[in-house]
Amino acid sequence: MRWYQHLFWRIFAATWLVSTLLMGGLTYRLLTLSEERHWQDMLHTRATSEAQFFIERYEDGLLFLNDTRHKRGRPSRISVQVTDLTNNKELISFRRHLPPEAILSFTMDADSGKRYLVEIPIPQERFYLVRMLRFTLSIQMISVMLVAGLIALLLSVWIVRPINQLRQHARNLYDQQNLSSRAKGRLSRRTDEIGELAREFNRMADYVENTLTDRERLLQDVSHELRAPLARLQMAVGLVEQSLGEEHKSLVRINKECDYMSRLIDEILSFSRIGCETLYEPPYALSVLLEQLLQDVQPLKKAHRLLITTPSDTMMCNYRNELLLRMLSNALVNALKYTPPDGEIELKIELEGERLHFKVLDNGPGVSEELLETLMEPFVRGKTSGVSDGYGLGLSIIKRGAECFGGELKIANRVEGGFSLDIALPFDPINKVC
Repeated sequence: MRWYQHLFWRIFAATWLVSTLLMGGLTYRLLTLSEERHWQDMLHTRATSEAQFFIERYEDGLLFLNDTRHKRGRPSRISVQVTDLTNNKELISFRRHLPPEAILSFTMDADSGKRYLVEIPIPQERFYLVRMLRFTLSIQMISVMLVAGLIALLLSVWIVRPINQLRQHARNLYDQQNLSSRAKGRLSRRTDEIGELAREFNRMADYVENTLTDRERLLQDVSHELRAPLARLQMAVGLVEQSLGEEHKSLVRINKECDYMSRLIDEILSFSRIGCETLYEPPYALSVLLEQLLQDVQPLKKAHRLLITTPSDTMMCNYRNELLLRMLSNALVNALKYTPPDGEIELKIELEGERLHFKVLDNGPGVSEELLETLMEPFVRGKTSGVSDGYGLGLSIIKRGAECFGGELKIANRVEGGFSLDIALPFDPINKVC
């Protein structure tokens, strides 16, 4: 997910933009009203001074009506029209006719007691673009943008933080298989929609935990219950062999099916027990585990070329030996099973940062892209021509074991052909113990 696709930045950008526009518009309007009021006061003062000049000349008999000669030689003044309200005579008038809406008028009293009507033209509005540009670059607008940014930041954190907490609980539930993960504290006590969502998440987590616990308990109970009749069946077959002989076709088939069922029960028990036992033990040499691994897969090796590379022959490991051996054995057995007899299989053990990788690479046919998404689920088997045995639990056991150790399992088809399996487990580079 790119940074601009995060809900936090979307809320922040939308809130910041709306807040900036609203606060900026309001500030601009208030500043405009203040500026207009100041401009009107200044215009009124200048018009009063100009009108006072003509009224004094008129009352002293020095001004003829509408005589513009007295304007000559005067400093630049605004245009005014002055009317004597006692006789409605115009002392000075506009050079051109103006509509009433374009005139600003007020009355003033002279020292003689006469009242005069003073009219001035309303100046045209100044260019708004220039005013807007000046306002955009002003200290006021920068302050507005900073305040809007702070408001947007606080609102984004307030909305997104509980959602991120719920996301973390969901990750703990799925990625780390922490079935006890729940939304607690203030998050679950909120009275809004987010609080309701947190409570719904807790109910869903309760259902998932109960369902998975019941399923694992069922697998264990069924496996244990199947062992007793299977043992009796194998005992009965042994008695029949004494009379019919071990080479009888029916007995050979029965023994084969009994062995298949016994291995299936062992796989189910192994899958259901992962995470219930101690995961670590005193450090031991990784080379010892690899020797045991070679002995376990030797019967399936046939003509395959099996290569094993390690970063060091003296590397120590403290994972539970039985579980790690089972995971690597399942990985190699799958590779041997689906790779042609003359194919090549490589087990590469590599250190990458704080992870120890167990990579199993083969040059077999690989799997379909659709199957990759579900291949690590229990009882899902690869569909490869000529291969029909298996229980669909091998990769599930590897995946659950890796997650219990705090690692992960990745599978993919190789570009050059074949299948790759990568078990990444935590590694302590200081003590050189994985």
